[in-house]
Amino acid sequence: MAGLDTIPDGKEPPVGTVFWSFRVMVGIGFAMLGIGLWSLWGRARKRLYDMPWLHRAAVLMGPSGFAAVLAGWITTEVGRQPYVIYGVLRTADAASPLDAPAVAASLLAFVVVYFTVFGIGVWYILKLMGKAPHAGESGIKGQIDGPIRTAGITPGPTQNPGGDEPLPTEAPSEKEPV
Repeated sequence: MAGLDTIPDGKEPPVGTVFWSFRVMVGIGFAMLGIGLWSLWGRARKRLYDMPWLHRAAVLMGPSGFAAVLAGWITTEVGRQPYVIYGVLRTADAASPLDAPAVAASLLAFVVVYFTVFGIGVWYILKLMGKAPHAGESGIKGQIDGPIRTAGITPGPTQNPGGDEPLPTEAPSEKEPV
């Protein structure tokens, strides 16, 4: 297969951008894999909820999926330049015949609709969050002392949804069957 040195300069894609965006995408993927393995290791040691550095790293990795998708998109789209279809249709020839005002009107419509939906969603969530809990709220089948949901091996109402027997006061030991 011919290398880039055989392609005329006017037909070469911007190699630097493709090179680095691909590496960013793969690097973020390995970082995600590392966080997953780290949390699996913490879970196996029964310390998943007691690892503050893992929690900090997980929070920092929050937008990483979005960044990886963007890096992959950049790799794909920049790597195909200056062609839309290699050797057949150049990007300059594939431009839409729409005038700028038509494109601007379409973009403005999308912006208005998405910001309206997003704004209503944020308003609704803030309205729900603005209501403080009050005495007498019913939980799962009546009043339950303690959390509604539990994590890990901590017993909670999910193990005893409204039953008459009391909830366990301590986690089961490894010797006792669950």
